[in-house]
Amino acid sequence: MRSLLAKVTIIFFTTTTAVVVGLMLVVNFQVSSHFSRYLNMHEMHGMRNHGEMMSMMGGPEIQFISSLQHSLLFVVGAMLLIGLIVSYYLARSITIPMIELNKAVNDVAAGNLDASVIVNRQDEVGQLAMAFNAMTAKLKSNTILRQRFLAGVAHELRTPLTILKANLEGIGDGIIEADKEQIDSLTEEVDRLTKMVNDLRDLSLLETGQIHPECTTFDINSILRQVVSKMKSVAEEKGLALNLETNKMPPLWGDAAMVNQILYNLVINAIRYTSAGGKVTVTAIEEAGMAKISVIDTGIGISAEDQEHIFDYFYRVDPARTKKSGGTGLGLAIVKQLALAQGGQIHVTSTLGHGSSFSLLLPLKIHENLTVSP
Repeated sequence: MRSLLAKVTIIFFTTTTAVVVGLMLVVNFQVSSHFSRYLNMHEMHGMRNHGEMMSMMGGPEIQFISSLQHSLLFVVGAMLLIGLIVSYYLARSITIPMIELNKAVNDVAAGNLDASVIVNRQDEVGQLAMAFNAMTAKLKSNTILRQRFLAGVAHELRTPLTILKANLEGIGDGIIEADKEQIDSLTEEVDRLTKMVNDLRDLSLLETGQIHPECTTFDINSILRQVVSKMKSVAEEKGLALNLETNKMPPLWGDAAMVNQILYNLVINAIRYTSAGGKVTVTAIEEAGMAKISVIDTGIGISAEDQEHIFDYFYRVDPARTKKSGGTGLGLAIVKQLALAQGGQIHVTSTLGHGSSFSLLLPLKIHENLTVSP
């Protein structure tokens, strides 16, 4: 028997039958016992068993016992019929959602990620259905992201590989001279490919939990000064002002190398999208038990629609400008994963045409024995 509905119905009905038959036997025994007492009250003390009692009964007594037994059989039959019906509907209420869930599972296995189960109940079966629907929604979302990711990888790799192939073929055919300028151009494309591959590897390791932050208590003030000092010449070369505005921050709890990479990515991103004459400001404050480090620029800004996807792989607010600046579209995705790996968060607020503010939230940890440099 492979039908779950049939199995559950038989189990319920068998249990009901056992209870009803048991009750019938108890009632029959009690009636016989009480009827025996009734006969004893009429001086029928010599009867020791049911056969003797029946032999001494008259017509009315026999008719009464027969009528009682028939009534019991009728009641038992009615109860068994009702039990069968109730058992079927109880079993059906349990198994039908399971059958629908099984059908939905088969649909998902066949590739239909839009499959879902509608169960309007709050019990365990309903919870199972809601968990299944959440799982399929997450699976569909991950599938879409994976497809976009693969499409992005293919798109990003195609351009530099095409350039390399065309130029190498031209050099091989003697059409293009292999001078220093040409070699430098090809080297630049190779460097771009290398950076992209390294970024993709880092993202993959972060998302799968294979890179674990080495959390310690460290001085964030020192890291902020180092990043700003290192990037100041880059900003000045583009005609930008890069400033650090912060009071002395208490120690942070996290991976100093990861935090340094996050800040570097945010600052270089702000410089990349801010025109000459603009300003990039790095600030740090305490907020609700967290360190809030913000990188604020007066650049091109980000639309509300773009802000929803700014941390996605290969997402670019301005593809043409990003192409010119040499970005891979992976920097902010890496920033998000690095922040999450340390129990932090990353947020963006922006107004199109008026600049952006990226805020990194990291947990504070006060350590009495740690001396923070001014």
